[in-house]
Amino acid sequence: MRWSNVSVIFRREVRDQLRDKRTLFMIFVLPILLYPLLGIGVLKFAEVVGQQPRPVVVVGAESLPDEPALLNKERNGFNPALFDSDAEARRLVVKVEPAKGPWSGPEFRRRETRGRMADAVVSVPADLKQSIDRKESFSFNIDYDSADEKSQITYLRLDKVLSRWREGIVNRRLKQDHLPPSYTEPFKIRPIDVATAAESGGTIWAKLFPFLLVMMSLTGAFYPAVDLCAGEKERGTMETLLISPASRAEIVMGKFFTILLASVMTALLNLVSMGLTGMQIARSFASTATTAAGSPRLHAMITPPTFEAAFWIVLLLIPLASFFSAVCLALAVLARSMKEGQYYMTPLYLICMPLICLTLVPGIEINLFYSLVPITGVSLLLRALLLGDYGIAARFLVPVLLTTVAYGAIALRWAVDQFQREDVLFREAERFDLKSWLRHLLRDKEPTPNGGEALLCFVLMLSLAWFTIQFLAISGLATSTSGMAGAQIAFVLTPPLAMALLLTSSPRRTLRLYWPSGRYLALAAGLALATNPLVNELRPWVEWLFPMSAEMKQALEMLLGNIPNLPTTLLLLAVIPAICEELAFRGFILTGLERGHDARTAILLSALLFGFMHVLLSLFQQLFNATLLGLVLGLLAVRSRSIVPGMLFHVMNNSLAVVTGYWLATEGGKRFAPWLYRDAAGGLYHGWIVAVGLVVSVVLLTPLLRADKRAKSDAPEADLGALVPAVGPMPDAR
Repeated sequence: MRWSNVSVIFRREVRDQLRDKRTLFMIFVLPILLYPLLGIGVLKFAEVVGQQPRPVVVVGAESLPDEPALLNKERNGFNPALFDSDAEARRLVVKVEPAKGPWSGPEFRRRETRGRMADAVVSVPADLKQSIDRKESFSFNIDYDSADEKSQITYLRLDKVLSRWREGIVNRRLKQDHLPPSYTEPFKIRPIDVATAAESGGTIWAKLFPFLLVMMSLTGAFYPAVDLCAGEKERGTMETLLISPASRAEIVMGKFFTILLASVMTALLNLVSMGLTGMQIARSFASTATTAAGSPRLHAMITPPTFEAAFWIVLLLIPLASFFSAVCLALAVLARSMKEGQYYMTPLYLICMPLICLTLVPGIEINLFYSLVPITGVSLLLRALLLGDYGIAARFLVPVLLTTVAYGAIALRWAVDQFQREDVLFREAERFDLKSWLRHLLRDKEPTPNGGEALLCFVLMLSLAWFTIQFLAISGLATSTSGMAGAQIAFVLTPPLAMALLLTSSPRRTLRLYWPSGRYLALAAGLALATNPLVNELRPWVEWLFPMSAEMKQALEMLLGNIPNLPTTLLLLAVIPAICEELAFRGFILTGLERGHDARTAILLSALLFGFMHVLLSLFQQLFNATLLGLVLGLLAVRSRSIVPGMLFHVMNNSLAVVTGYWLATEGGKRFAPWLYRDAAGGLYHGWIVAVGLVVSVVLLTPLLRADKRAKSDAPEADLGALVPAVGPMPDAR
């Protein structure tokens, strides 16, 4: 790649963006205007809502005692001694009404309160003085409208005033009876907050800043991306750019850096403007609430984070903005017009919102799994840094940065691939007709699915899995053998088989239903045996990172306890999952992903989907094992051009775990276990066995990892015609 061409493209795109008034307004003008206006609005709203006097009608004030006084001497307000300040006392304006007037009727009070003639009405009992003298209990009725916020605020203020007046009555009774104040209050609860004021404020910003960082960087990346791709198509300048000496990859890199610059600038200017506005609001609150209790904490909650926190925000902004810039660029290339590009914004937000809102859930802390989840890992890491948990953040800083950069690189590679396709760059807007589309889909079938259909198959599997699991739970079949087998067939096997038959002209080629060369079967069997000690060595590390809960262990024990014998266990846990999952992931999904990517990328993507399928439907502990084994299974499927070696490997891998567990429970297994295992309960082999397994695995994987020229000349020897009819040509060598 020639970086001089990338620099030229970058400067060209930046110049074009600086000529666009909408871009300049979104990046530079809007952040400067938005947050000060919001800050002014917040202050004015607080002033209007907090300081505006609220009318209160007191019915039957003549029945109130002189001591302790509830109303002031003028009887147009409450006793100032019941408030923290005179200004607070002036926020309730009292209008006294006689007990025998119209306000004594409940229906009249209800109508007047709903008509906003009073925010609240206090009804004083006629025998109040006698009840106080006889030391009896009495009650006040307060009419208010919960549907009106002003009335709600007034009620809360009244509740506070009457609570303090009640304390005055209790103190008066204690003096009359010569009892100490502790008589009615044997103990006090004195909360001691160990967090400093700065830490309390940091908690608020630790929740707010990750959310804002994601939203601003996404927004700043999306609109320039749509303009640089779909906008150029509409303006007719895409052809001029493509005939330049720069390659397609260099053009994409130039556009990527332009979008990245816009994303970073948008996020930074928004955060800086919001921070300066927060400082101004904090100073305003500090100057008006210096005497109020808790004002230092209120000031700290509004004051923006420190420069140290700002450093971490900027540090994590770069990889996050790079990820969003690459994703938005890849999506924008697909858009035919600016209007179509805008439609992609909603689903992108719908995907990002759950990932960022997950960080707001109490109890969610960063761990190795969350550090691998895009957006969520960055948000949780930033929250830990803003809270000062540097020890925890240091453990996951590298995984978060590496995975975010890796996801961005994958999206950027996708954008480059899209830019290589003329049918994507120069397709025109078209009208969608459902009947014509279905007719085209069923009539003009292609031999194999495409990447979109492969991803659709994965989504359908997840959706069917959800409904199937819910049905089994309701029907009580979740832990039965028939339920386990039916679930695998329903949501793992059915979608790829149905889509292969309906959407492709060669289901046999799509699902790789060919009998392979014998050496691939030997490779699969040897790899299953050689990798078993390595997989067992990995298990304790995975369980340490993702400890299994007691409830999950109990559920697994109950599930295994319902399986009657070893053959049934092998059928349910080894044979059926191997057949269903291989046809789905190494059949339909891997074949579809190969249409738009090279073999290595397709294998990696299918392995990741295979791992996430196990996470979403079973255990977090299976993410790494399933993904690593998915890589091996993908290699076997691509090199052999058959689904059979993967099935054999899958069956043997699962069977070894099942058979070993049964064998170790027998007397013979207990007697010979020390010869094989250093920890039989954990399934950990002796070191020399692990070393031999590692060497053998490397030797067996070597011909699969390199581009084996002989594999191109190997033709499938037989097919599995008993499963589906042989339609279409034999698959091309990959």
